[in-house]
Amino acid sequence: MNPRKLFRWYVHTFAVTALAASGVSILASHLIYNATPSMPVGFYWLSPAREPTRGAVVAFPVPTNVEGLVRERRYLPENALLLKPVVAVAGDEVCTRNGVLNVHGAFLGYVLDRDSAARALPHSDLCGTLPEGEVFVASAHPQSFDSRTFGSVPVGAVRGVVRSLWIF
Repeated sequence: MNPRKLFRWYVHTFAVTALAASGVSILASHLIYNATPSMPVGFYWLSPAREPTRGAVVAFPVPTNVEGLVRERRYLPENALLLKPVVAVAGDEVCTRNGVLNVHGAFLGYVLDRDSAARALPHSDLCGTLPEGEVFVASAHPQSFDSRTFGSVPVGAVRGVVRSLWIF
């Protein structure tokens, strides 16, 4: 192969490799696989969001106050993101007293005191207005590990809003 053709081959190979690597990088930073039953199992696409809204499904890391519990019980792989619907935003009335979650007085589910293996779960009885900079997340799934267990989520911890791409 003459030097000019060899040079073109190297440039072409480099360009294709760089393009493929950047595509994989973009895909990997936005594609999330959910294997837990609290949301439909499948692939989700992560899009940045400045301020999550009520009803949006958001992705965020496991809150630090339950990180040890999640790791010890192997609820999720390390560095996994939680996917949960936002049920309350700043200014909403949230109450988790007496084992029941209410938002603006409407029943949204029960507060679990045990996981599916009958192990104790943390929870707090709170009742009041959700402060600025926080969201309360909860799934309709009866065994969901969400804000009823670990409390509200700081908006700054939310990586973005997700939408389903391919559900199994």
